[in-house]
Amino acid sequence: MIISLIESDGGTLKKAATTNGGEYCGACPFCGGKDRFRVWPGTGRYWCRGCNKQGDEIDYLRERRGLSFQGACSFLGRDPGERKDKPAPATWTPKESKTPGELWQSKARAFLDVAIKNLWTPGGERLRQWLKAEKGLSDAIIKEAMLGYMPIDNYESREAWGLETALKENGTEKRLWIPAGLVIPLISQNNVIRLRIRRDAPSDGKRYVYVSGSSPAPLIIGKDKAAYIIVESELDAWLLAQEAGDLCGTVALGTATAKPDKQTHELLKNAALILISLDTDETGINASWKFWPETYGGKVKRWPTIHGKDASEAKANDLDLRTWIIAGMFGSEEKFERFAIQTIDGGLTDWEAIAATGN
Repeated sequence: MIISLIESDGGTLKKAATTNGGEYCGACPFCGGKDRFRVWPGTGRYWCRGCNKQGDEIDYLRERRGLSFQGACSFLGRDPGERKDKPAPATWTPKESKTPGELWQSKARAFLDVAIKNLWTPGGERLRQWLKAEKGLSDAIIKEAMLGYMPIDNYESREAWGLETALKENGTEKRLWIPAGLVIPLISQNNVIRLRIRRDAPSDGKRYVYVSGSSPAPLIIGKDKAAYIIVESELDAWLLAQEAGDLCGTVALGTATAKPDKQTHELLKNAALILISLDTDETGINASWKFWPETYGGKVKRWPTIHGKDASEAKANDLDLRTWIIAGMFGSEEKFERFAIQTIDGGLTDWEAIAATGN
C-alpha cells in the first residue's frame, strides 16, 4: 500500500534490496532529496535520511495529503480505534561510541595497509586523480588521511574478524562483505576502528558501506581547536583541514541528521564557535537544524557552502574555502587580522580572541 500511495502522488521508486520484504529508494516526497528516501513495503514504513521524515501509511497520508487521523484510517479502510496521545520526545543524551575488539582492529589494519599500497600503484592512478580533481585533496592530505583502494570485493569469515556468526535466510553462513572502492578509515590512537567504503558504481543504490563491526564515532580533525566546522563527509572534513586546519577543527558526522557522540559532545561544549555546514542539497536539514542551537547555544552558526552542495563541489566551482571559513569565523578580514594579532602578539588564547571578535 505504501508504494502505491507514493507512486499515485507522482513519486518514482526503484528496488534497492530484496531482503525482509524488500527495500525501495527514490526522491523524498517531503524534502525533495534525490537518493535519501527509503521505503519498506513489508512493514509499510518509510524514512528519509535527509529530512528525517518517517512513519507508516497513516503518517504519510497525514503529512503528504493533509488528512486527519480519522480520514487517513477511513481512506485505508482501517478502524481508527481509540486515539492515543503521542509520548513526549525523550531528552537527547550523547552516547559512547563503541570501539571494535582487538581482533577486528588487527584485521582492519592489515586490510588497510594493503589498500593504501593499492592506491599508490598504477591501478590506483584513476582514483588518485579523482580525489585531486573532484575532491580537491593533495597527495599529502590523501596520505595523512590514510585513504586506500580495493579493486575487488572481498568476502571473509566474520569469525576471523571477531564478529558473531550470522546466517542468511537460507540458513547458510553470512560472510563479511568488504566491497571494492575507496577505503576511508577512522583512526583512533593509531588503531583502525572503522572502515568505510565508497563504491565506484553501486547497482543497489548504496554508495557508502560501513564494514560490519566498525565504530560509528564521528571523524574529528584538530581536537585542540577553539572553533569547529561540522560537515557530513569525511572527504570534506579532510579537505577543510587541508585548507584551514590551522584556524579550526573539522567534524564529519557521516549523515546530515546524525548527532555527536559523547566525546564529540564534550569537545563541542568547550568550543568557542561551531559552524554547521551540512550538505545543502538536503533541504531536510531544516528539520534537524534546531538541535544545534538548542544544544550548544549562541556559539552555533549555520554556514552552508556557496557554489556547491558541499565543500568539495564548492572548491571545484572555484570557491576559496579558506576565505569562506574566515568569513564564517570572523565576519571580515579586519576581524581576522585582529584575531591573528591578539593570538600571536597579544597573548590571548584562540578561545579568548574569538570571543573578543564578537562574531
